[in-house]
Amino acid sequence: MINNFLDIITSEDPNKILELSFQEISKQLQKSLSQHNVVFIYESAREVLKCMASSLEEYRQVRVYLRGNEEIKKSFFSGKKICYDIQKNLIRLDQSCDNVDNNLLYIYPIFFSNQLIAAAGFFENNNEDKIVKEIDSYGILIHLSLETLKIKELENKVSIMEKLTEIIEKIDREEIIINEVLCFLKDSLHAECVAFWNLSQDELLLQNFVGINEDQVLHKTLSINNSIEGRVVFEKNSFIFVGRESFENYVIPFNIDLKSSMYAKIEQNSEIYGVIATYNRVEGYDFRTYKNFDETDFSILKDSAKRLAFSIHRIKLYNKLQSEVDKLRKLKESHEKLIEEQKEYLNRMNSLDKISQAVRSVYDKNIAIKIMLLGLTSGRGLKFNRALYLEKDKIRGFLVPKLWIGPDDEEDTNEIWKQANITSLKYGSMVQYLKEEALKLPTNNKLTTKLESKVLAYKGHPILERVVEKKQIIHVVPQMLQIKWEDLEDIYDILKNEEFLIFPLTGMMETKSVIIVDNKINKNPITPMDIEIVKLFKDNMGLALEMIENYQELRQKTKRLEEQKDLMDYYRRFKDNILQNLALAVVVIDKSGKINEWNKKAESLFSIPRENMIGSSINELVNIFGNDIINIIEKVYETKNYLKLKNYKIEISDDERIFDIQCSPLRNEEVGVIEGVIIVLDEITELYNLQKEMQKREKLASMGEMTAKIAHEIRNPITVIGGFLNRINKKLEDNEDIKKYTKIISEELSRLENIVNEILEYSRGTKATQIEQVNLVESIREVLMMYEDFIKQKDIMLNTEWLEEKIFINADKDKIKQVLINLIKNAIEAVNQNGKIDLKVKVEGENVIFEITNDGTPLSDKVKENLFSPFFTTKSKGTGLGLAICKKIIEEEHKGKIYLVKSDESGTTFRFEIPIKNY
Repeated sequence: MINNFLDIITSEDPNKILELSFQEISKQLQKSLSQHNVVFIYESAREVLKCMASSLEEYRQVRVYLRGNEEIKKSFFSGKKICYDIQKNLIRLDQSCDNVDNNLLYIYPIFFSNQLIAAAGFFENNNEDKIVKEIDSYGILIHLSLETLKIKELENKVSIMEKLTEIIEKIDREEIIINEVLCFLKDSLHAECVAFWNLSQDELLLQNFVGINEDQVLHKTLSINNSIEGRVVFEKNSFIFVGRESFENYVIPFNIDLKSSMYAKIEQNSEIYGVIATYNRVEGYDFRTYKNFDETDFSILKDSAKRLAFSIHRIKLYNKLQSEVDKLRKLKESHEKLIEEQKEYLNRMNSLDKISQAVRSVYDKNIAIKIMLLGLTSGRGLKFNRALYLEKDKIRGFLVPKLWIGPDDEEDTNEIWKQANITSLKYGSMVQYLKEEALKLPTNNKLTTKLESKVLAYKGHPILERVVEKKQIIHVVPQMLQIKWEDLEDIYDILKNEEFLIFPLTGMMETKSVIIVDNKINKNPITPMDIEIVKLFKDNMGLALEMIENYQELRQKTKRLEEQKDLMDYYRRFKDNILQNLALAVVVIDKSGKINEWNKKAESLFSIPRENMIGSSINELVNIFGNDIINIIEKVYETKNYLKLKNYKIEISDDERIFDIQCSPLRNEEVGVIEGVIIVLDEITELYNLQKEMQKREKLASMGEMTAKIAHEIRNPITVIGGFLNRINKKLEDNEDIKKYTKIISEELSRLENIVNEILEYSRGTKATQIEQVNLVESIREVLMMYEDFIKQKDIMLNTEWLEEKIFINADKDKIKQVLINLIKNAIEAVNQNGKIDLKVKVEGENVIFEITNDGTPLSDKVKENLFSPFFTTKSKGTGLGLAICKKIIEEEHKGKIYLVKSDESGTTFRFEIPIKNY
């Protein structure tokens, strides 16, 4: 038997080795066991026992599927036999089989190295030990056959790879090599279909396929999320699938019955180009016993994919390299051309610099214009054929031709240019050439004389207005001339040329003139380089012309400025004389507090020389001026307005002097800022003393008037008192009448005493006040307590408002109380029954403010005017001195203010303000 096996393995066609080996095993089993049999090979990929040989012809197609029968599979893999019902296609365990049933096939496993490789089935369930012992020896033979076939497959794989290498090395086009590889894999792997899917962003596109028709294609685009091809890209892995059930959850791209397939990624240097896939292995080729692709096929596909990836990468790299070489070649050509253009550009830039130098070295406008036009047309310059200069007449809106340089016609032009180049080479410096030749250049050449009496209106002109007003460069070409003939006809009539440049010469603010250049003679086109150079030319030359004009203007202005300087020097001396001879002391302070001016009157008043004070700080004069001057300077900066101090006292050499002081802001009107403060001190000591004397005299006059009133006022009570005394004498026996008359006499005497006290209070001069710290709120409470009964009698609603219970001022307590009594008493008397009085005390800045409002009858205009006049009263028994005394106490003795705030239908309000610190 062994010899027969060896003959089969060594001599037979590889396609028949496996089939003949199993036929030999079946024959030997029938011979040794005297039983019909079926010999299976185990296909592990599909978990099926496939019949390879049988002693009965009708059982040659039997297949036993183990997939899904886990218990039976486990028993079989452990070496136990199983029963297979041929008619019912049903597998059962040995112990559940019926020995009488003739349709049962008893199948025994055949192992090699503990791996199931085959099986033998018998129709009789007897001689089990003999069967097991017999079939064990066949495991080695079957393994030997399978290994022989693997070697044959390996040889075939090597041959396939060699052919693939030949294909890949010969082809250098990507689409061709992909098609050749697909055809090669189809033939080598006996695949029904082979396809190449190209990766494009997040999709796979069907680039090429072989083996099926176009109408069998279901999807030419696959998502990487729901296809096996996409899974290859997503997981960056290759796959082999066997069995129809493996494809149930995926999109199938082709209309074929898919049984097995293989997928390999086309990847090189971590870059995935796509996926190559084979679909269904065609039966009838080589020596296999199964239809599906196996690991050998998968290995060939992966190797082919790697080679294809490398080839695609090589081709892409080659194409990229070829593209880069082409780019470099073009870049080289471009660079060479650019270098030539740059050389020309640099030459022109150098010429432009020389033209600019030549123009800037002259101060005559006409010569400068000639230099510019010569520079534009010279062979050593910017090389235009002709250049026309037009002066701007902005009053009439015209461009007036002034000079036109260039050949008049084409005859002898080359000779003229040749002579011009020879002449230019005689000069070592182009600047010198331009300046000297410009002096020789005539202004009455043939071109210029053609332009006599011709002008171009630019206002409203669609082309020239853009040049003049918008400062644009206009490049006119033949096509533009045809389209805008009506707009350009007037310019063409002068130039008789279809291509030209019009550009302005612009200064800082406006266009000075316009130049037109062309190449009528040599017909050279105007290039972008020409336009770029002209852009620089127009800016440089425009500024140069403006500079020349400005120079002429500057010379005239300089002369006028010198005259004005002399005049200003005169005015400055005149101003200084006025300032120094003023009868007022003037001190000027800058923002940092430094003294910038100290005139002669200030020197005289304070006995400090001007040179000692200029540059010193105003704070050094605090001992002389006091803090009020320093504070008012700061307020001038804050308010930006002038402030005054009236009757300000300054001690100079132990002598008290009185000044009216005005502090004014020193404004810089051009920038709108305050640069300092001007302090003007006007000494009014004599005037102040005269005013004091006048006040005394006015008071004496008032006293005279007052005396007459006093006499009248005192006469009345005396008359009353005398009358009542006569009555008392007549009615001494009537005690009740005596008591009544006595009471009236007492009241009249009290009234006389009040009149005398008020007169004395008002008439006496200001005496030293007893300054102490006074709680204004407490004083108000004391006064209100005095008038508590009166408030209740009138049922007055009293509202008081202060934030703190203690608000202190430095004042004479009794006198402040006297003011409060007067104001509160007047308010109580002014309101009607059930009236209302509001009292407020608050602190504002450095002052304490007392305010009292009543809702009584508003005061008339006459009363408002005379409120604080002495002896003016609206009461039948008043002296008219109450508010006059209040004003004296607040304003003269406490440096405060008292005034009527308002008196209307909403109420009458009096207010007094007292500094918190009086002394």
